[in-house]
Order: sequence, then C-alpha cells, then structure tokens
Amino acid sequence: MEEVNLTGTRILITGGFGFMGSHLVKRLLTEGADIFIIGRHSTQTWRLTEKLNDISIYEVDITDATKVDLCIKDICPEIVFHLAAYGVDSSQHEYIKSANINILGTINIINALKNNCCRRFINIGSCAEYGDKKDLMKEDMNPEPVSIYGSSKAAATITAHQIARENNIDIITLRPFGIFGEEEERHKIFSHIILSILEDKEVKLTSCEQLRDYCYIENIIDGLIMAAKCKIKNTIFNIASGNLYPLKYYVDTIFRNMKTDRLPLYGAVEYRKNEMWSPTADTTKIQTELGWSPSISLEDGIIKTIKWYEDNQNKWTKYL
Repeated sequence: MEEVNLTGTRILITGGFGFMGSHLVKRLLTEGADIFIIGRHSTQTWRLTEKLNDISIYEVDITDATKVDLCIKDICPEIVFHLAAYGVDSSQHEYIKSANINILGTINIINALKNNCCRRFINIGSCAEYGDKKDLMKEDMNPEPVSIYGSSKAAATITAHQIARENNIDIITLRPFGIFGEEEERHKIFSHIILSILEDKEVKLTSCEQLRDYCYIENIIDGLIMAAKCKIKNTIFNIASGNLYPLKYYVDTIFRNMKTDRLPLYGAVEYRKNEMWSPTADTTKIQTELGWSPSISLEDGIIKTIKWYEDNQNKWTKYL
C-alpha cells in the first residue's frame, strides 16, 4: 500500500499528553513530524517531560470555539489526531461535560479545519459506541451505547464524518477495544493490578468472567500511524487484537509474570452497572483494507508494561 511520508508534516494532536496521545507523540517524533499539542492549562505533561523541547504546546480548551479556531489558523495542521475525550475513566459520567468535550469539542476542532490546510483528520472513537451487543461488532452496525461516554462518542463520530464529507476533509475513525501499556492511569485494570502488587496490596476484583479483547498500546499506535499515511478516505475501522478472553485470563497472566506470592481476590468487588459483557471486534476490515495486525503479542506487551512500572517508581508514585 502506498504511504505518505510524515517527515516535516505539521501534525496537531488533541489529548497529546494522555496515555495514548503521549505514545503517539513519541512515535511521530521518530517519523520526523512537526508536533503541535492542544491541551488545557491544568493538563499534566509528565509523560512527555523529555520531549517538551521538541513539540509546540497550545493551552486551549477544545470547548472554546473561538480559541480553537484561532489556534488552528495559527498552526495550519496538515494532519489532525483527535484523541481528547471525557469519560475514559468510568468515574467520569457527567452528562454535560460528556456532551461539551466529546461532541462540541469534536465539532469545534473539525469546523475550524474547513478552510484550512488540513488533509486528514484521524478521530479516535470507542467500542463503547456499539453498546452491549451479543453479535460480532462490525463498523456498519447501528450504535446502541449503554453509557453517556458511548453515546457522546457515537454522536461525535457521526457528526465528525458528516462535517468532513460536506467539507472534503479526509477522515478516518479508529474504534479501539481494550488497550493497555506503559504510563496508563492507575484506575485502569492492568495498571491497577501491577501497581497493587508492587505496593504489596490486596488485588480485589470482580469474578472477572466478562470477556475482553486487550491490545498493547504500541500496536494501536501502529494503526494510528498507518491511518495517517494511507490513501484510504472517509471510513471507520475497529482496532483490536481479534482475540477475546475472560478478564481473568489477563489478570492471571499479569500475576504469572510478576514476583508475588499474592493471589487475586476474585469476587471481592461487584460488577459495574451497564457492564459490557462480551464486546467482540470484527477486525476483518482493518486487516484487509489497512493491512494492520498486532506486531507485539499480548504476553510480550504485558512484560514490557510490567517492566516500565518496575523501573519507574519515581513517576507512578508521583503522578498516578
């Protein structure tokens, strides 16, 4: 597949200081791209401390349309990665914030690109857009979300694609399923378990019977880079390993790869309301059209993740 060279390309990233965004920034710098990040004043930058001199930062709230427009005009990005979102943390479920950040924020960004030099908009969606479907989740399914996060992300995806079509902006949405890796927030299941073990704390969990498809972060970044480089236009891709396991399988794999005598306390925590029990990704489209597949195995990804937390206590004790 013919690809675009990103060397010297002006790339804007929203949510660039977050878990996924920081991994993306580091990879794009190795590609020789010129990186610009939009972030709020309160955004923590610790994941990119060593790269701050290599990127340009704009303190802008994406819900402020006027400032977003001025920012976009100043940067004149050729490619935009829109990763900023509210609700990734399950404790974040305020309806107004979800609508303002996920829907209005997305509209503000893409609206500002209408008469700009942007040639591609990469939007990060979510498997939560589908809802708790029992069938294989395909990109052309009607969204039936069961959370405000899923609802607002679905609305953002639909709206972004509509605006992009009307204004001849190439757009690709990637819908990740489970993601894990280094520098992830403490509330996420992989980091929660790893940090609890490192801190010699009990690991209290549900019965972990729900099925999940988890993919290592660098595999997801591969997909984002490929989406930016490819010639494909105006489409949606699921991005996942394609392998579905009970959550217990991942927990046991983490424990097996760590030096601990502790055991997970299954059943100590109740399941969440509106639990998605078996979000199963159909990855046929991204494999056949984009040529993407995971390059790093689940276990190798878990080993790399554990090693980062073991080697960076000074960071996770301070920031996570």
